[in-house]
Amino acid sequence: MCRRKAPLHHFTTPDKFTLHTPREAVATYQFNHHAIDHHFCTTCGVAPFAEGKGPQGPMVEINLRCADGVDLDALEIQHYDGASR
Repeated sequence: MCRRKAPLHHFTTPDKFTLHTPREAVATYQFNHHAIDHHFCTTCGVAPFAEGKGPQGPMVEINLRCADGVDLDALEIQHYDGASR
């Protein structure tokens, strides 16, 4: 699914994350172990971020393709093939 949706993940801590959309405008889905809250827009279905617990504690995963003002071409991307692992 990730390969087909092509999110560009960036992980950070909750204190560095600000949601500019009302929480009521996003819905939540949990896969497999229900450890991560995957949020998506109730209007268009895009998945801009997720929240959960990472190895160092609470974390937020941001889909950088949904973040305004990010020059994706300027980023150093670490590719990960989760389908083959």
